[in-house]
Amino acid sequence: MHTSTFSENSLAMRAGLATLEVLEREQLGRRAIEVGNRLRQKLTTALGDFEMVKEVRGLGLLMGIEFQAPRQLRLRIPYEAFGAVHGAMLGQILVMRLFRDFGFLTQVCGNNFMVLKVAPPLVVEEEPIDAFAAAVRSVIELANSAGEFWSEALGLARRAFRV
Repeated sequence: MHTSTFSENSLAMRAGLATLEVLEREQLGRRAIEVGNRLRQKLTTALGDFEMVKEVRGLGLLMGIEFQAPRQLRLRIPYEAFGAVHGAMLGQILVMRLFRDFGFLTQVCGNNFMVLKVAPPLVVEEEPIDAFAAAVRSVIELANSAGEFWSEALGLARRAFRV
């Protein structure tokens, strides 16, 4: 249930009706399914080589990229070490990198720190979809190289604990 102090007035009701009219007129629901399928396919293809990517899932333009512990020891050790510091460490580094290096605003899922939420606007065009898939792949490649990515995680952990 979602409520708001300011929701029960005629202006809010008119805004809601206008929003519904735009959604129907521009067929944004159908478009979200079509564009979401393309984005999910691009992400699945771009991330399919990485064992720390468990799954890309979702419906329409609301989806998640779920991560899991890698099998390779050289990747699993830092992954589990930083997971022990805080379960959201990997996700937060991914979020920071995607925003700082590529300008994409994402977040981890509120109830599962191992899922990166992907929720572009309903009117997203093809070019940003391609750029996002490439950006996520780039950040995951960095995580697979251990060095720089995990050094940044160490710095974040130090700042968090003031070590």
